Amino acid sequence: MRKSIYYSLILSAMISVAAAEETRQVDKHEHGVGELNIAIEGSSINLEFMIPGADIVGFEYKAKSDEDISLVNTALTKFDDFNNIFTIPNTANCNLVEAEIAINQGDDHSDEHDHEEHEEHEEHDEHEHEEHGEETHNEFVAHYSFTCGNVKEIDRINFTYFTTFPNSGELEIQFVSEMGSTSFEVEGDEPFINLKGKI
Repeated sequence: MRKSIYYSLILSAMISVAAAEETRQVDKHEHGVGELNIAIEGSSINLEFMIPGADIVGFEYKAKSDEDISLVNTALTKFDDFNNIFTIPNTANCNLVEAEIAINQGDDHSDEHDHEEHEEHEEHDEHEHEEHGEETHNEFVAHYSFTCGNVKEIDRINFTYFTTFPNSGELEIQFVSEMGSTSFEVEGDEPFINLKGKI
């Protein structure tokens, strides 16, 4: 149920910027560039990250060797703690409601990562996608939902993501609240966004 509420919130929130972004979104996959959608409604804040695998683990093919699978699992574990990715001011009194972490393996399914489930997937879907003539692009997808006691205290979001994943280069951010929408481009040398007056 949360997922459908979350997606409808993001979808409706993003409509206001869709026209301006339509051309840019056509072929969006870039190494060193991740995407982040942030939507604030009432006392809730939702963040949705979509980041190329190369930025996280250094490759984008489907992990098959033990070493590559270990890198992916380690990265997924880092996403489990949102403080490895971003921080919100304590004064906002935000509590994590739900986190959903997954990796899109470049095929028709994604491997979801729940905190207690670390089943091995080596034996699953062993065929080579490259043989089909299509380039695969692994993408890490992370959703975080919070409820906040004082959401207007979120005047800044810091991105520890750039320290956690040194291969990362940039986050392209779409931000929507009841005050309107805006966009940001954030890089590791200034890893934060200023939200004063935007909530």
